[in-house]
Amino acid sequence: MEPIRKDKPSPTLFLLMTVVYFASYFGLKYGVFGGALPWGYNLLLIAACLGIAFFLRGRLGKQ
Repeated sequence: MEPIRKDKPSPTLFLLMTVVYFASYFGLKYGVFGGALPWGYNLLLIAACLGIAFFLRGRLGKQ
């Protein structure tokens, strides 16, 4: 078995980011846009979540 790599995010961080994405997606889709989320907003949401994940990975990796 391979030892745990320090540069990989923890499962907790992965689950947290997944929950944040889906909560944002469904909140925007059904809460704001009434069930019809434009594809551009979904693309921006994905980009924002990836940006936050890379930012957190860089910050958490330096500790």
